[in-house]
Amino acid sequence: MQQQSKQGGLLGPLLFILSLILAVIWLSSGSSNQARQHNWINGWQATAPMQLARRASAAATYNGFIYVIGGIGANDRYVQPVEFAAIHDDGTLGPWQQTSSIIAGRFYNAAIADNGFIYTFGGGSGDTGKQNYPIASVERARISPDGSLGPWQTISQMLSPRRGLKTVIHNNTIYAIGGYDGRFLKSIERTTIQADGLLSNWQMEQHESIIDRYIHSAAIAGDNIYLLGGHMRNPNQASYRDVEFSQIITGKQLSPWQIENHGLQTPRLVAEAFSLGQYLYIAGGHTGNQRLNSVEVAKIDKSGRLQAWRYTSALPIARSAYAAATYKNFVYLIGGGGDGQPLRSVAMTSANLRGELGYQQ
Repeated sequence: MQQQSKQGGLLGPLLFILSLILAVIWLSSGSSNQARQHNWINGWQATAPMQLARRASAAATYNGFIYVIGGIGANDRYVQPVEFAAIHDDGTLGPWQQTSSIIAGRFYNAAIADNGFIYTFGGGSGDTGKQNYPIASVERARISPDGSLGPWQTISQMLSPRRGLKTVIHNNTIYAIGGYDGRFLKSIERTTIQADGLLSNWQMEQHESIIDRYIHSAAIAGDNIYLLGGHMRNPNQASYRDVEFSQIITGKQLSPWQIENHGLQTPRLVAEAFSLGQYLYIAGGHTGNQRLNSVEVAKIDKSGRLQAWRYTSALPIARSAYAAATYKNFVYLIGGGGDGQPLRSVAMTSANLRGELGYQQ
């Protein structure tokens, strides 16, 4: 009996200590936002600016580095040198450095980095201004351990020239979506990155998008691809509010596209979309009449469909025709057009568990 009494006397303090331990674990885990919100600042922060101002370029991240490719510079000429910067643990960028230049000057191009190589797709080339023309070429460069690039090589031709296209990657398959070849395009083509970094023959997808999209936005989240906004040929309205949705199904094929029930709050072109966690975002861009600094977010449900769009943390300045890339939980908006001139600046942010954009102080 005496032994049982001692054990009973110890039970209360032990339970109290255990409850304290569980409370600490709960507060520091993802099940609570309190710890994360303690030093959380809503909004965007500036990080290292590029060496060269550029708009209508493309960006990609790989193995702790970020790259920006192509675009038009302050002198209204193509920017052929590629720049890269190291991504620090807190998401900020080290100084930008120039590396090997692309072969063809191009803008409104797209970029993907995977399997030790970086690729750039399509865009507009030729004389700048109204004389530029859509191109189909794909260039590739090997990524060195220090982040620098080997020489660029032209390795492939898409089935259609595409200026203002978007690309997404799922496993080893790349999808090139929409753009302009003299027409606003609904077509989508795909290729697979092979073991040697070369690309398989391009194939047209059976299912085209519902809306012909040019200088639009696209993002991938899991097996789901989203197309947002873009330029329309309409004398009374320049840009779309519509959002389309498709899933990657058997093999690499896409399911038929569907218009989402929830359109954007503001129609946009030359904006960028990106996914962070369970949320899809679109930032900045242009309505056709004015440049935007607003940012919208929609939650992605378990089926991949979108809930209603709402506004979230606005950009520090109105920005359009910029490049965007994500790395872990960070997103970067690079260059673009603002105040009538191409920009060198880079804005970055991350998302908390409720989808709010900001950063840790």
